Amino acid sequence: MVRCECGRYFGSSLKKIVNCPRCNSNKNHKIMKKFSSSESLRNQISKANTPSEIENEITSRLETYEKPNRDTGLIGKELIGKILATSTFNENIISIDSISNSIKELSLTKISPEDIIEILEASSLVVRNSNGTWTVFQ
Repeated sequence: MVRCECGRYFGSSLKKIVNCPRCNSNKNHKIMKKFSSSESLRNQISKANTPSEIENEITSRLETYEKPNRDTGLIGKELIGKILATSTFNENIISIDSISNSIKELSLTKISPEDIIEILEASSLVVRNSNGTWTVFQ
């Protein structure tokens, strides 16, 4: 974990000098701590960059937050392919509305359009656009 002189914490390999994501400086960086796992590094950077005024509120919300139970175990490659085929419109673009329509068309009840987007993003099958749509990689 590296700290820039501007106060931003970020991760970096010891082998190369990187620029700060906030101020783009690559000078006066201080190595604060070394981590063996990227997950630990990510969590510590997140905590270090969180303003103290909202840290307690975030912590309490995260403790009480529970994702709804969902049965995504039945969502396989074939079904994802069908959803993509029926929800993709011009230039390989999908939206929450087009996925919602596909889910209704395929009579799926145990998964939401947001769940489908989450699966697609985690699988690197789509990339989020700035206008609330996603581009499908095929």
